[in-house]
Amino acid sequence: MIRKNPLLPALLLVVVATVLVAGFAAFGPGTEVAGTSTPQELVMVHIDSFTEKRDASARDPGDLGISSSIRRYDLAVYDTQAIRDHLLRGESLTVYIAGQPYKVDLQESLHDPESRSAGRHSFSGTLDGGGAALLTISDSVLLALFRIGGVEYYVESTGQHDTVFPERILHYVYSSADVVPEGPPAMLSGCYLILHNISNGKAEHYGFELPANWTEADFRSAGYEIAQLTDADLAELPTVNETLHSGGLEVLLSEDEAGRIAKSYRGKIVEYRGSYYLIDFIVS
Repeated sequence: MIRKNPLLPALLLVVVATVLVAGFAAFGPGTEVAGTSTPQELVMVHIDSFTEKRDASARDPGDLGISSSIRRYDLAVYDTQAIRDHLLRGESLTVYIAGQPYKVDLQESLHDPESRSAGRHSFSGTLDGGGAALLTISDSVLLALFRIGGVEYYVESTGQHDTVFPERILHYVYSSADVVPEGPPAMLSGCYLILHNISNGKAEHYGFELPANWTEADFRSAGYEIAQLTDADLAELPTVNETLHSGGLEVLLSEDEAGRIAKSYRGKIVEYRGSYYLIDFIVS
């Protein structure tokens, strides 16, 4: 059985869609999550006064669907309706990331009117002092990615209801620095290629749709790094080369090719002959 890597956002489409749809009816109108928090009460990604921390030690991570490769995480509930309304009014947010405050300037993506009419809104933008942010929010579910100084901070939904506010969904928050690698490069066996052609409209990054018509400037303004892929590079990536030209899903990689992907292309937007791709792998 192939186990999903938590840092492979391209694989989250089905999970994200299911959780977002399931969450719509769960969140009723309510008051904002209260109050000013002390440093001890801040979660790794703490959004203004719309966040309340939960005791992570009281819950089994397996029961919450949290991968065992995430060695440290916070649990929190977010007042998603209040956050969404705040953003739709064009107001900026103050987000505490790893205890440090950042002003976040977000712009709504308008390319998916169907999702917007259903109450799902996506935003992208920047953090003051440098950094990028991506956020998708519904009535009850928040999915977010904040990138600062080479470290990514994630907010994901457990899909389970909070015990204090049962109408709200419990979320978990972690950073890329808190994910245990699957194994040293020499032990990379059972690696399966994941390749998505963004330019054909067939990719999402951590639940955030990547528009097919985005240019390099669009990706860079959203905080992505661009990696160039050439025919010379493909000569050392035979499985990627074959899949690019013939298609295929979850094709087995050699250890050498998986190592090259991890080193040069993981987490980046890959440009090849004018088209843009996500290239990564999962480990069985």
